[in-house]
Amino acid sequence: MQRKTVTRSIGAVLGAVVITAGMLAVAPHVGAQDQNAPRGGRMGGRGFGPGRGGPGGPMGPMGMMAGIDPRDLTDAQREQVKSIRERHEADLKPVVDRVANARKALANAVLSGNGDVRGLAIEVGAAEGELAYQSANIETEILAILTPEQKQKIQDRQKQMEARRTEMEQRRQSRQSGAGNTK
Repeated sequence: MQRKTVTRSIGAVLGAVVITAGMLAVAPHVGAQDQNAPRGGRMGGRGFGPGRGGPGGPMGPMGMMAGIDPRDLTDAQREQVKSIRERHEADLKPVVDRVANARKALANAVLSGNGDVRGLAIEVGAAEGELAYQSANIETEILAILTPEQKQKIQDRQKQMEARRTEMEQRRQSRQSGAGNTK
């Protein structure tokens, strides 16, 4: 049972890494998209694409993880963000590949039951740490070109996201405690 949970967890993380790598590969092309194009997908236009959830959204490479929406940027700022991303792309790709390879090696070791799982897990952590460091440097550069109002908007979005996360966690815990009482 525990092995099944570990396998699922590793599979989910590997999937996230693959998606992230794909989004990073698309980053140079995102800036060329029409920001006024219709937004498709589920949840009122929050599907894949230049909307919220895709590469052009606040969680994608163009919008950075800090919560900036490219639609809130001026044309000049969008060009600056694109330039920053392109300048760092060559440095970031090997780190993304390192994370993916480390996760794959760890997953293979776990599934096969042999190998240095501890050492591989440490390598995953080191690779993810390097990715976090480089991403933070890129975000710092991007934040430097924003106005105080734009930075405040990011902080407001982060507070909203944290409130939603807390609410979802409370609902999940409520469902789990409710499910435990029905037995």
